Amino acid sequence: MNTTALFTEQWGDGPEVAFIHGLGASGRYWRNVRDASGGYHGIAVDLLGFGRSPNPPDAAYDVDTHTAALAAVVPAGSLVVGHSTGALLAAALAARHPDRIRRLLLLGMPAYPDSATARAEVGRLGLLARLTVGASPLARILCEAMCRLRPLAIAAAPLVIRDLPPSIASDGARHSWPSYHRTLKHVVVDYRPLDDLDATPSPVTFLHGTDDRTAPPELLRRLVEDLSAQGTHADLRLVPGDHHLAVRRPEQVAEILAHLLGDTDVGS
Repeated sequence: MNTTALFTEQWGDGPEVAFIHGLGASGRYWRNVRDASGGYHGIAVDLLGFGRSPNPPDAAYDVDTHTAALAAVVPAGSLVVGHSTGALLAAALAARHPDRIRRLLLLGMPAYPDSATARAEVGRLGLLARLTVGASPLARILCEAMCRLRPLAIAAAPLVIRDLPPSIASDGARHSWPSYHRTLKHVVVDYRPLDDLDATPSPVTFLHGTDDRTAPPELLRRLVEDLSAQGTHADLRLVPGDHHLAVRRPEQVAEILAHLLGDTDVGS
């Protein structure tokens, strides 16, 4: 039995587009974009340890583990759309498997320049985030309690997280302490995408909300400047909005996606 075979949802016909969600979400995160767009074959992936994908307790949940699992399901020649942690993994996937990636559209990518900044920025998001990024025993106790009471946690999550659709909020309970904490540590905190983005031959477009508190846009601007200094061009699109453009502004994401699929310049 393959314990790393990822769950996917697929729709439509045409060029391949693969969607990679962020930490604590699932492929259902992309349903608003799916409903607002068309003209392609979409595949939305549940990352290893999240959503409806397998959750092996002994997996490292590092960049190499996640990209190996993704490479098995992302079709060759895909335009890959990644959000947040999924944007980081999309960059790593493109560098490790350039034959599979046509181009990248990265939403809300946390471009933390170092691990200390990453811990500080994640810690600003709230008490639970601060406890988790610090590997607090209390965070582990809370997460494992949620796992034991998963049906109740899934039902209660939309009542607590009111600014996201219920299906997305409830997916926040579909993980384990190993998958969540190790992905947070190894991907969000410890992984720096600069070298991978510089190495990939795939064209890169960043789409970022000007009011993104989770992934401050000024850090992404700095990353784009660093890429430019190394001779790598990346297209940066800053638009009004927060960390969840795919949920709150799916029509704009769909418009940019259509332009990228047509290999045309994306208008402002």
